[in-house]
Amino acid sequence: MERREFLESLGLGAAFVLTATCLNSCSNNNSNIITPTPTGTTGTTSSDLLTLDLTLADNDALKTNGGYIVSKGIVVARDKNGNYVAATQTCSHQGLQGIYYDSASNSYYCNVHGAHYNLAGTGLNSNGSRGIAIYTTTLNGTTLHITA
Repeated sequence: MERREFLESLGLGAAFVLTATCLNSCSNNNSNIITPTPTGTTGTTSSDLLTLDLTLADNDALKTNGGYIVSKGIVVARDKNGNYVAATQTCSHQGLQGIYYDSASNSYYCNVHGAHYNLAGTGLNSNGSRGIAIYTTTLNGTTLHITA
């Protein structure tokens, strides 16, 4: 039996399964990687990723240097110098949401695999070598705007 005869004997269903399996194995499957763009964020203007009212109790941690909150996939902190800083919560190492602000080192740290980043988003160790997304913060009265 020749190859063509063999394939014809398998039928169209088997050919489809073989083709789909081959094509799938050749694809770049990054389904476990989360993009660093926050999802579900809301703001008061179209350019805001997030808007925080600093008078609300949910945001009390931002009243003191070294405090931080996580909201809608964004880590917002008040660094040791009193500046507001913001970064994605999604680590570039494996796309997991483990980033938090570490007040002791005045930097970002991922509690999943130990990736470490400075406030500019630059990786400080091999797990953080790809960096993370950093956002712009603007204080307008008691409203903090976070933009891309």
